[in-house]
Amino acid sequence: MSEGMPDRMIVKVKADATVLVCSDLHLGPRATEASAQMERDLVARLERWSGPGALVFNGDTFELWGEPGSTVAEALDAHPRLAAAIGHFAAEPGRDVVVIVGNHDAPIAWDGVSADVLTARLGAWCALAADLVLATPAGERVVRVEHGHAFDPANRFTDPRNPLDSPLGQHIVQEVLPEARRTPLLADIGGLADPNAIGRYIASRLVYRRLGKHVWWLGLPILLTVLLPQIERWTTLIALGLLAQALLLFALAVLTSRTVYSAMAGSRFGPRGSSLNAIPKAAAAALCGDGTVAGLITGHTHQPEVAAVEGGFYANTGSGTRQVEQRRAHWFLPPVFDAVLRRCWVELDVDREVRVRLVVAESPAGDATWLERIAMRRVPALPVAPEVVATLPGCTAWPLQQDLLAARARAARVRAAAAGLVAAVAVLGVASAVTAPLRGRLAALLDVLPVAAPQAAGTAVVFVSAALLLVAWGLHRGRRLAWLVAVCLLAGSALLHLLKGLDVEEAVVALAVAGWLAKQRSAFPARPDHHQARRAAYVLGVGAVLTIGLSTALVAGTGVRGRRGHKAEAIAEMLAGRGGPLPNTSPLIAPMLFATGLSVLLLGGWLLLRPRLGRRPSAADHRADLERARRIVAEHGGDTLGYFALRADKEWYFTGDCVVAYDVREGVCLVSPDPIGPPEQHAEAWAQFVAFADGQGWPVTVVGAAESWLPVYRTAGTHPVYLGDEAIVDCSAFTLEGRAMKSLRGAYNRVRKGGYTVRFHDPATLPAALVAELLDLATQSRQGGEERGFSMTLSRLFEPADTGLLLSVAYGPDGRPAGFIQWIPAADIAGWSLDVMRRSTAEDVPNGLTDFLIIETILHLQARGDWGLGLNFAVLRGVLAGERGSGRLSEVQQRILRRVGGRTQMETLWHFNDKYQPLWRPRYVVLDSLTSAPLQGLAVAAAEGVTPARPGRAAAARVGPGPD
Repeated sequence: MSEGMPDRMIVKVKADATVLVCSDLHLGPRATEASAQMERDLVARLERWSGPGALVFNGDTFELWGEPGSTVAEALDAHPRLAAAIGHFAAEPGRDVVVIVGNHDAPIAWDGVSADVLTARLGAWCALAADLVLATPAGERVVRVEHGHAFDPANRFTDPRNPLDSPLGQHIVQEVLPEARRTPLLADIGGLADPNAIGRYIASRLVYRRLGKHVWWLGLPILLTVLLPQIERWTTLIALGLLAQALLLFALAVLTSRTVYSAMAGSRFGPRGSSLNAIPKAAAAALCGDGTVAGLITGHTHQPEVAAVEGGFYANTGSGTRQVEQRRAHWFLPPVFDAVLRRCWVELDVDREVRVRLVVAESPAGDATWLERIAMRRVPALPVAPEVVATLPGCTAWPLQQDLLAARARAARVRAAAAGLVAAVAVLGVASAVTAPLRGRLAALLDVLPVAAPQAAGTAVVFVSAALLLVAWGLHRGRRLAWLVAVCLLAGSALLHLLKGLDVEEAVVALAVAGWLAKQRSAFPARPDHHQARRAAYVLGVGAVLTIGLSTALVAGTGVRGRRGHKAEAIAEMLAGRGGPLPNTSPLIAPMLFATGLSVLLLGGWLLLRPRLGRRPSAADHRADLERARRIVAEHGGDTLGYFALRADKEWYFTGDCVVAYDVREGVCLVSPDPIGPPEQHAEAWAQFVAFADGQGWPVTVVGAAESWLPVYRTAGTHPVYLGDEAIVDCSAFTLEGRAMKSLRGAYNRVRKGGYTVRFHDPATLPAALVAELLDLATQSRQGGEERGFSMTLSRLFEPADTGLLLSVAYGPDGRPAGFIQWIPAADIAGWSLDVMRRSTAEDVPNGLTDFLIIETILHLQARGDWGLGLNFAVLRGVLAGERGSGRLSEVQQRILRRVGGRTQMETLWHFNDKYQPLWRPRYVVLDSLTSAPLQGLAVAAAEGVTPARPGRAAAARVGPGPD
């Protein structure tokens, strides 16, 4: 079969099919940890497959270079589950398996045996490249698939069918790498993600795995310092000298490691590296320029990538191997090279046009030394299980521009850790204050201080600990004032611990946390605004004057006599809660005064630490921002929720060519839809927006986030939670024929025979009389006196500025409107998305009018050549349908949701949409912090109309959602 192996195979792919392309599995005659993990993940994906499709192994599927004498049959025998799953896949109708020849499995092209084995055991066809021809509504589009070694001079074949053609890469794999692996220090050299990092890799391994083995002796001086008996003065001097020696030796070790690293880091191994994707990406741009080729998919570099190019896309499938990645280290230490098990592939399907999704999973190999784990900085974690990390057309390219996003994620972790540590110090302080000090330490302390000093310090520790608990909440929200107060309180707490009983341990803990907090200053950017500061100062000032004045009056009125200072002492004791009842007064007076003063302090602190309230811009600024947002939405807002960014009650944050629509409710920043702008700017735009929100002290919540945005949100340290699915009808394939459409067909025919017709209008140009009729009709079926909604409705009707909308109006036999649906443009689905639907509540209006309107709209769009129509949103549909989760927990969730859904029409709405046999697209709510999830959930519920709206907000939202 190898003699007839085509240079390029043509594979026809149906419109409803899925294509999975993977490469560089490097399966050998013995299963490795990496190949076994890739086998499990691929088998699981194939077991979930439904419908027709194609499975493409895009080169280097087998390791025939690095395992001389091994065969394809031996590799399949070593991975029996994968071989069986592929064979079962190929046996199903409408499915194809294609194996493309790479460089590491080049013998498949000429040995006359391997290709036949693949055909017999897997039902696979072999080729040097493949053209996938996908049927789209706009016609056939071609996606070219080739391994990519032809773009690499070190691995390019002159004649791939000639067994004597051996490029440089083959000699490196078969002659250089085996010798290098004989040294345990270089065992992973073949797995370097970037072979150009060979010098840095060797230097790093020398530092951490050779010099690092002997670092333990640096602790000997410190150990001797601890063990030396602190009896005589000379032993103290010896201890200090040993400690200084240890610090010098540590500095010398760091300097040595940097010197060794710098000396070797410049070594290079060859031209191949992570930047090689630039060459096939340029080739993709050239191929896609004519409009026929939709994209190019390669492998070879082991660098997963998805990027838009002019007229199409470029994708790299990554690999399913063990890879060694360079990680940044703490302080001045050299980088660490960490091994991971990576599994990647690319999936294609047709959703109006060719859609490409990159799936990535990564798990640690677990062989880093303890010193490497300590030195290595934390990096944004990739999903442990295979997960879509990028989609085109969609959110953004991969890999992400992670620096800004990762910095924000680190800041969020620092804030959470700071809040926990400060709260722990506060609890430790209270526990220490209520326990008796050690007798020996207290005796030594009382030799220097009067007995009142430890007692006062013990009482003060309780107050300081209470204040630390208060500022811990502010630290979690990134308040700069909370950070400053916390550092001061921690330092004061350390001093008080020493004064109350020489509690050195508690003092050291407090000082250590204070020092760490001082270093993390940049993680707390939110400053109180001037209004908050003035209000807090007013409360504190007035409260202090009233409390002190009342205390003074009580002391003076009770006739406290004696020396001049006794009255002041009595007043101070009452305010501190330490004094007994005054003569001729109730014993409750002193505690009440103390409680009043403490309440004033807490109220002032809360006013300073609470989040900033959203400031509404002036009317002129709001109009200018709206027009600027309108231009960006018109150019880039193709998502089905994109036009809703123009709601009147939203504000807009602009960065570059992107806009983020948001509103601040109850101190929570609600964002919907996802940021709008050029895909290449998405990651930076979101990083800048969350930095802006952090500076205001607002937790950020995204409502209705698209799946393609989840990698960006996760990298920024936020947490997506499944919310539900929106229904997208494929208008080009919609039909009322067939048994499944019987009930829908009956409702449609019944309304049509009743004399109802549908006309389509531009809502911005309606006659005034028709506007009045429709507005009156809109109020009839509305629930409540106000229209509400935040993420999936525009909130207004018939505004002249809202151009490009579509209005479907159903007219009765008498020629009067009986119902209408307003649609907003959605370029991403080449169609429209539901905004608001209303119908008359008159008794003579037949059931099924809404279905009649939707079907007539679908048929109208079908005639126009539009593709998609977005319908209602079904909350938690995937859970109700049993598609998300499994086992007992999933069953319990379904029962709970069905019981709750009976009151909220959750399940009814799902089934209403399901009649149209739509495509379901998941949507998510993205939470800033799981600890503040209740607050964010309440804000979302209020914005969407689940709970009563705040006065003043409803005025901006005149007409809101329909039944959805």
